Amino acid sequence: MQVNNVHQSPNFGMALKIKPSAVDALKNLSRGEIEQLQKAGEALKDTKYYHLEIGENGERTVVSPFANKYKGGSFMVKEPNDEFLKFYATWEGCESGVLKPGNEYNGCIKFINKEAAQGAYKSIKEVWGVERDVKMIKYLDAREIEKATTEEAKRAEAKEISNMVDDLFAKYPVQ
Repeated sequence: MQVNNVHQSPNFGMALKIKPSAVDALKNLSRGEIEQLQKAGEALKDTKYYHLEIGENGERTVVSPFANKYKGGSFMVKEPNDEFLKFYATWEGCESGVLKPGNEYNGCIKFINKEAAQGAYKSIKEVWGVERDVKMIKYLDAREIEKATTEEAKRAEAKEISNMVDDLFAKYPVQ
């Protein structure tokens, strides 16, 4: 069975986005901070769903096309007991129900097993700032790619079954 992931993000290949309103603030950063952003741009160049946006006053926001927005630098992770890595961040996305911008958001990322989740936890725990945002973007992006791939595989399987049934009926119809 062939699985084609047909969803294409318009942001693919450009996961570091700098708004025009950020340029003046960025000019006041140190060389080291600019180099961190350059590294982030390179590290995130192939992400598909999540990106790091630099806005007014140089504020970082982790953004996806699903209306998920998290304040850059706000990610915290909890050591996993299973294959789920729980994370906490400041929500900057759409207001929905009790979730409002500025509230703490709790989420999780499912890994193949506990060891993989613990590895991700350790890699995130040892970095801060832009580097932590980059790691979280990569894990969040991988989660969305996994979801999209699984959904596409389900659609492809359903289409293949439908075609098999049509073929079966064409060969053995009841008159």
